[in-house]
Amino acid sequence: MKGRDLLIVAAIVLVGGFAVADALRSDDERVEARPTTTDQRDKPTATTSTADDGDLGRAFFPTVSGAPGSIVLVQTGSCAVREFDLPSGLELPNVVAASTCQLWAAPVTAKVAVGIGEPVGDAVPFRFLDLGRPNRDLGNSEAAFGFLIWSNDGQRAAWCNGRLEGIDLELDGPRRRLDGCPAAYTPDGEIVYARGDRLFVEQRADLRASGGITAVHYGSDDSVAVVVEGRRIERYVDGALTDGFDVPERFAGRTPVLSPDNCSAAFRSGDRIRILDVGCSRLGPSGTVFPGHAVAWAPDGSWIAVGQPTEVTFYNLVTGGRSVVWPVGAAQIVWRRS
Repeated sequence: MKGRDLLIVAAIVLVGGFAVADALRSDDERVEARPTTTDQRDKPTATTSTADDGDLGRAFFPTVSGAPGSIVLVQTGSCAVREFDLPSGLELPNVVAASTCQLWAAPVTAKVAVGIGEPVGDAVPFRFLDLGRPNRDLGNSEAAFGFLIWSNDGQRAAWCNGRLEGIDLELDGPRRRLDGCPAAYTPDGEIVYARGDRLFVEQRADLRASGGITAVHYGSDDSVAVVVEGRRIERYVDGALTDGFDVPERFAGRTPVLSPDNCSAAFRSGDRIRILDVGCSRLGPSGTVFPGHAVAWAPDGSWIAVGQPTEVTFYNLVTGGRSVVWPVGAAQIVWRRS
């Protein structure tokens, strides 16, 4: 989930020693039975449908020529979850007509997780859905501090529940207990844990950073970026530090959205998105600013999509050509691979 404070994320990725006691459905039954201050029956529930409300499910926007894949967004105001094919500009027909404006979308495939109720303490209730096959029940749970990760192939998700029990789930398949709360998946689908200044891939010790690791991002080029104590970004290849960047004070503690090669970091500052150079960016001067509050990188790093209350704008970062504007507001954006 974008925009979460890094110190909150750190509270998840640094927790260890917990295990899942039961299967996912049993876990959910115990969550529902736990006393809360909110009536579970009053919580909004997300459903998939080809809605008749306005253009939901059938909008047609200007094509984004040369931009790969599709984007999934949470529409400002209504919190509908919608997906659009970029080369054609066509909206895919199945939408999530209702949500709580929280979205975790797989990087490929039509699978998503959407918020279905108000937080219970520090845990956010969610439901798994497949936008390509509406009305399928893929299960629901709760994500501690709203933190959930997807594997690179879009078939697995991992998170910690409200009791800080780690879960690794293959949708429509098996699940396993984890030794702690997950920080990331490797490109090969292994679970990564952040413990102090070390990354562990499953049980194997991996790289050591310069301080406590509060976020992890695996690049498409075999690089790994870690955020250190919310104040520094370090980029590694084969365990060796290649680039480092001290985060400006005004962005300290904020979650960056890192480019596919981990060379650029996008930060939100009010109603602006600022792109900063981690040390190896080829996108021009550090500090480029775009109006908006949500951002997603194209899988090849050549474009970004920036969401505003009433529109989404696509910027070509390589050619600097004319931007493409879609008349739909976005509170969150995820860019999927083809």
